[in-house]
Amino acid sequence: MALLFRAYHNALSKYPLPVNMVSSGLLGFGGDAICQYVIERRTHESYDKWRALRFFALPCFFKAPVLSRWLILLERVKGHPKLVPLKKLFLDQTIYAPIFAACVIFNLRLLEGHSPTESKDMLVRDYWSIYKVSIQYWPCVQLINFYVLPLQYRVIFVQLASLLWNTFLSFKTQTKLTDFVEEV
Repeated sequence: MALLFRAYHNALSKYPLPVNMVSSGLLGFGGDAICQYVIERRTHESYDKWRALRFFALPCFFKAPVLSRWLILLERVKGHPKLVPLKKLFLDQTIYAPIFAACVIFNLRLLEGHSPTESKDMLVRDYWSIYKVSIQYWPCVQLINFYVLPLQYRVIFVQLASLLWNTFLSFKTQTKLTDFVEEV
């Protein structure tokens, strides 16, 4: 395990963005797989491979690059060392999180093949129910992130926390509640 961590650390040090992108994509894929196999109880035959690919692509090509830049930008926050993480959390949750959540939901719908207008309508319909859970989950994650972890590990920490979040997001955006209730 130590060898694996050292290899990951070395790759992250040399190629931070590509390593974060691939790691994020794999964790997004994993979150959707958990949702499909564990929560929805799909079989291998009914597993939606295109959906899984969307949950790989969105974190890999959108979430990780944007999050990487945002976390670097937050490093500019100055002040007393015990208060800086709280300032970062405030900025993260008031500026970044609401906009980023909307962008993720909208882009996910575009990747599903919906038109921009349909994607916007679905965003309006789903945003508040998803964002309410977000503001209960992410501040705790980010507080740990900002107080404990060095910058180079913050994207992967967020993406590890996103494994649970992606499972929820997959369930919330991809599962019709009536279908789920009928299966249970």
